[in-house]
Amino acid sequence: MKPQLNTELIDAAQIAPILRDHSDEAERDRRLSKPALDALLGAGLFRMFTPRSLGGLEVDPITCARVIEEVSRADSVAGWSLQNPLSWVFVCSRLPDGGAEELFARNADVLIAGPFHPPMKAVPVDGGYHVTGRSPLASNCRDATWIGASAMVMDGDKPRMTESSAPEVVVVFLSIDDCKILDTWYVMGMRGTGSDDIAVTDAFVPRVRTFPLAADFEPGSHSA
Repeated sequence: MKPQLNTELIDAAQIAPILRDHSDEAERDRRLSKPALDALLGAGLFRMFTPRSLGGLEVDPITCARVIEEVSRADSVAGWSLQNPLSWVFVCSRLPDGGAEELFARNADVLIAGPFHPPMKAVPVDGGYHVTGRSPLASNCRDATWIGASAMVMDGDKPRMTESSAPEVVVVFLSIDDCKILDTWYVMGMRGTGSDDIAVTDAFVPRVRTFPLAADFEPGSHSA
């Protein structure tokens, strides 16, 4: 059975004039322009992978890919600035229900940024982890509410090892208020993605806002 394309969303992606008109502004300011961001938000595009149970659209992958393609055709920066947060929304299906609800319950259009590598350090504490580290390439971080990152679980000053003798790694979702944005994104191309570094020191992340980076997992009840 072929998936049904959400043609209304594909039509909503026709915000190309706004995206093109403000591409120079993004290049100059090294972050996505507010008019472009507002256009993407107004079209509901950031909630494409958010489950309906949390106010999202829960669209099929083909529709999402077509929308990103149309946005990217108008402006590559806008396309990346849409695709990258949606990737983080997709992996939120691995979170416990309480974590997903904390991230999305107040705002289905929430924007998640994230530097995935190198991993930060996660020290186990009661109820969660204290996370410390610095990672590059956190696209859209200046407009984000949450920062996703990978972190190695530590035993003292050494990584905790799994049964397969690999370091234990978790994915954590940090409040932007616990993070410091470092002004590092001075590049020749794609300046408007605002892919600065993120630094964090001893930020507490409750266990419900984490999941193990492993192949097998049980999806939560909010999984799209």
